[in-house]
Amino acid sequence: MLREVFLGILAGTITGLTPALHVNTLASIIGSVDSIMEGFLYVVFLYTMGLTHTFLDAFPSTFFGIPEEDTALSILPAHRLALQGRALEVVNISLKTSFLAVLFSLAFLPIYLWVAPYYTPTVGRIFVFLLAGLIIFSEKGMKKVYALIMFYMAGILGIISDKLPLKEPYFHLFVGLFGVPAILFSLKNNEKITPGESEILLPKTHFLRYSFLGTLFGMLASLLPTFTSSQAALLGSFLSKDERAFLTISFSVNTANFIFGLANFYATGKTRNGILVLIKNHYYPLNSKEFAILLIITIAVGSVVNLYGLSISKKVGRVIEKIDYKLLNISILFFIIAGSFYFDGLLGIGVLGVATILGTTTLILKVKRTTCMGVLMLKIMIK
Repeated sequence: MLREVFLGILAGTITGLTPALHVNTLASIIGSVDSIMEGFLYVVFLYTMGLTHTFLDAFPSTFFGIPEEDTALSILPAHRLALQGRALEVVNISLKTSFLAVLFSLAFLPIYLWVAPYYTPTVGRIFVFLLAGLIIFSEKGMKKVYALIMFYMAGILGIISDKLPLKEPYFHLFVGLFGVPAILFSLKNNEKITPGESEILLPKTHFLRYSFLGTLFGMLASLLPTFTSSQAALLGSFLSKDERAFLTISFSVNTANFIFGLANFYATGKTRNGILVLIKNHYYPLNSKEFAILLIITIAVGSVVNLYGLSISKKVGRVIEKIDYKLLNISILFFIIAGSFYFDGLLGIGVLGVATILGTTTLILKVKRTTCMGVLMLKIMIK
């Protein structure tokens, strides 16, 4: 079992540090591993990989501005701090708040396991309607109209994408809506991203408070399938305008959602992410002993990743610092286009292009990028 934990940490580290490589994608690619790892050992490997990824996926959004579905809203504050020479601080926030999310999540598990079976879809839909109202009406003047238009356009794109034969729709959508526009605008300058210092410039009491809050939002996101990690983090954007506070909430939401997702799977058999879908296809149900083992692994992984996460991020960051930033961004753009073509051919590139146009338009209109979350929310609202 130690071998599976080690390999899971290694694989999760690779996906966490690599721009545009989602852990679900890697899990699908290496699906043949089940011929080597069988039964519960394969579950250990997949779960460890997914959990490790949540600790380190701040790296691409910080150094490259490349998002995933779960971290899309964090790219702007993370990338902004990176341009100020605080990239390692962002990574450190992710590592520390994710570990706090582990501890808080374990404390809330008894309550969660009792509540999970009582979920009804109506509750989740109500939350989405409230969030949509907050997104649109938080703008001022004519920007309310612009926000409404962009929200619906992103939503229509999401609905259409669901009907297309795409293997990785969220890759094209989220990288296009949030990542590519940021890269295109950054081509105007040749600023270098330096790793900088790792000290977290947020009072410890505030850090604990926002980590706790993020854990609660992550619990909510895992409970309501209509309420994603990104939408949970969106709540955080209304509670604090401080970049570090928002990132603390966003990163803790991501990790807590993954852990509570496992608990929901154990209690109800419902899957809340691609890793759990793959686990269910190979091994179901989990018994109480196996669930307890995974919880112990959760603490172990959180501790181990915090031992090396900052160090490896610093080393990779030093390498990136030596590369011409404009050339690096152009290379990443080619990598993204190649990724879209690899997953879904010309159709994938087409969806990526439309999403990029919408994401860029929000920047031109100077409305909050959160309006692009309509890509997920509108289809829930009209069901």
